[in-house]
Amino acid sequence: MSVYVNNITINTGEYFSRDFYLDNIDGTPLDLTGYTAASQVRKHPESVNATANFTVGFVDRANGRIRVSLATTSTRLIKPGRYVWDMMFTDTSNKKSIVIEGNVLATPDITPSCVITSYTNEEIGFILEPDGFDSRVSGTAITINDITDYGIVRLGLVSNCGNLDTALALIRNETHKSSLVQYIERGGVVWLNSEWMSFGCGNLSNVNEILTGLGSAIRQGGVDENTQGNMTRSTDGPVVTSNFPATLHYNASATFSGGTAVYTVGTNVTAAYERVGLGLVYVTGDTNTFDPGNFSTVGQQIYSALRALVLNS
Repeated sequence: MSVYVNNITINTGEYFSRDFYLDNIDGTPLDLTGYTAASQVRKHPESVNATANFTVGFVDRANGRIRVSLATTSTRLIKPGRYVWDMMFTDTSNKKSIVIEGNVLATPDITPSCVITSYTNEEIGFILEPDGFDSRVSGTAITINDITDYGIVRLGLVSNCGNLDTALALIRNETHKSSLVQYIERGGVVWLNSEWMSFGCGNLSNVNEILTGLGSAIRQGGVDENTQGNMTRSTDGPVVTSNFPATLHYNASATFSGGTAVYTVGTNVTAAYERVGLGLVYVTGDTNTFDPGNFSTVGQQIYSALRALVLNS
């Protein structure tokens, strides 16, 4: 297998991703079925410890398309300077090969120093999935072009189960993904809502690809909270100070790892946040969170708390 040389630039403190299309010698796409991959950044080729570990995604195995990415939490730990990187594949016979290598230029963080706190519309703007709203939830539907006018942008499921096709399509579009990440880094909040995985109600891989694309290290797990009742606000200082409701109703919820807990059921985290740049990614996993309840009232409480959390965390 040939070794591709590709030099990359990483802005420290910003989300990074790059797609590669790998071909056979005859120019046909390299079928990556059954392959695994690992990719690292090191200060020198001989360095014992890695500076960073890329997340490698097989976007289209049959056509040789792969994606390497680093969350903001990883890039902000890289000191500006020059590094090297490579990617190693392991095939179905356990043979290991370096397939891409090159230099890395890490440039200083260019995130603005002042958080944006005032928006034209101090409300949640919903980028809806194909099924839209139902009778339980109402709000303002927006498009990717409207996001900078809203204090919170909500992606994902609103009323039913589903695959999060709309949100996933945004993340797989480099221009739209960049717009979302830039919005967050400047002080915006993206609220991603999924669903529990039992009985095929959600799509775990899609949720986690979206979270990766947003620059977050939060991950939805395969374990659900399958009961019904109240989830409890965490004791995290900024969460308490931001005045999230002390409890929220839920009816079967996804659970999460990574980030900081906002709500829990026992030891399971059912809502979490992570700072990305100057803003936040907030994740929940239950479209029934506001039943029995009023989305307009509770939603405004969550809106106010999340905007306060931007300043408190």
